[in-house]
Amino acid sequence: MKFKNIALALLASISMTAVSCQDDLSSQGSSLVSGEVTITVDSIPTMVPAQTVEYNAYDSRDTTLLLGRINVPEYGSLSCSFLSQLYPSPVLGISDTVPEAYIDSMRMTIQVPRGSLTGDSLAPQQLKVWRLNRQLPAGIANNVNPADYYDSSDPSALIGTASYTLSPIGMADTTFLKSKYHYINVKLPKEMAVQCVRKYRTDPELFQWPSTFTDKYPGIYVEQNFGNGCIGNIRMVGTMLYYRVDRQEINTDKETGVKDTTYVAGRDSVCLFISAPEVLSSNVIDLKLSDNIKNLASEGKSLITTPGGYFVDIKFPAKEIIDKYNQNTSMLTVISNLSMKIPAAEIKNDYGISVAPYLLMVKKSEREEFFAKNRIPDRITSFYAEYDDETKSYSFDSMRQYIVDLINSGKELTDEDLEFSLVPIDLSTESETNPYTNTVTEYVTGCGNYTIKPTMTLLDTDNAIIKFTYSKQEIE
Repeated sequence: MKFKNIALALLASISMTAVSCQDDLSSQGSSLVSGEVTITVDSIPTMVPAQTVEYNAYDSRDTTLLLGRINVPEYGSLSCSFLSQLYPSPVLGISDTVPEAYIDSMRMTIQVPRGSLTGDSLAPQQLKVWRLNRQLPAGIANNVNPADYYDSSDPSALIGTASYTLSPIGMADTTFLKSKYHYINVKLPKEMAVQCVRKYRTDPELFQWPSTFTDKYPGIYVEQNFGNGCIGNIRMVGTMLYYRVDRQEINTDKETGVKDTTYVAGRDSVCLFISAPEVLSSNVIDLKLSDNIKNLASEGKSLITTPGGYFVDIKFPAKEIIDKYNQNTSMLTVISNLSMKIPAAEIKNDYGISVAPYLLMVKKSEREEFFAKNRIPDRITSFYAEYDDETKSYSFDSMRQYIVDLINSGKELTDEDLEFSLVPIDLSTESETNPYTNTVTEYVTGCGNYTIKPTMTLLDTDNAIIKFTYSKQEIE
């Protein structure tokens, strides 16, 4: 282990001298304080012990849902579908004077941001929508068996089928220029539309709260039953109800001035149900890693993949850092910062699969609890780093409190103090601007397992750089 000590010596001298205009009076009250402040920056290129860990079950709840299949030689095969509860509109939004006979149809619209996909947008695909007959569990994981929540032998359970591609080819020019989304439309049974209207009118309390609604209507399962080569990121699922309206038109005869009233049949719509953060949505993900990835892991490489597959456990060299610190400490030693930078590299492929955008560094003993309790990084036992495309690395820059707490505890360090997991995450943030300084501060408001798209990250834990900065003052 190589240490680089940069010592900056600052000589501080303060003197006060009382000067009298009388020659026979000596100076009184003079004092002199001198000392030295040493700022030490230990930049430690070191091998951080690491181990690639396989995991197939994890919390896959997310507002971004995945649908599709890909097969990439360098990555593996990935199949994605999703389960979702639906958030109801508390009111029907249709006049009570509209008869049931005017109910035209019902359609589910799946919204995919344009370009938000992995693979070939022209790949032909088909999906099926199933109606659930059981409640989804709060602790649902990615490896859940969807068949446990719907009855495929019930003809009424399959409520819709649609063929689609995620290519903008075929859009009208105005739609192509204006729309930021691609829409997959799934026609639902007309009987379902009529039943919804009837239920809204006879039992409106059912739709007042999502919890009461999901007791009666647990949700949907959407699977891809045909196609390969593309996975889309779904932003929202909405259910639209269409109905007939009679619009009144008044025409006036130019010669006689007589007004003639006619009724023209028209069409209107209302959104009844959507997927939303307030209700549970979870991806069903099946990833079978390629031999290429498995061979790299067996060679001892530090690998991270998403969604699921591999994460990395490391042993942080806190003991060596503290030992070095104790050799130079004094009563006036102040710790400024501790950081760790880990180089990273992409694994070449033809599908544009890149590295994970964020990594969470969390104590190994707290990893499962961190996600189960929806925690956010606290800079004490959990930290996060964004991938820097210029330096090709992840930098965990604010680890000061972690090392300060260990030093102040004075205890013998255990494995639990040193073992951390590096897990790919998706962050939700909010920004706040100071109206006086225009300084923008970003706050992390949410943190979850990264399930947005496939990634492959090769970490170079053998050449991590740990930087420890502290200052020491000696007074003479």
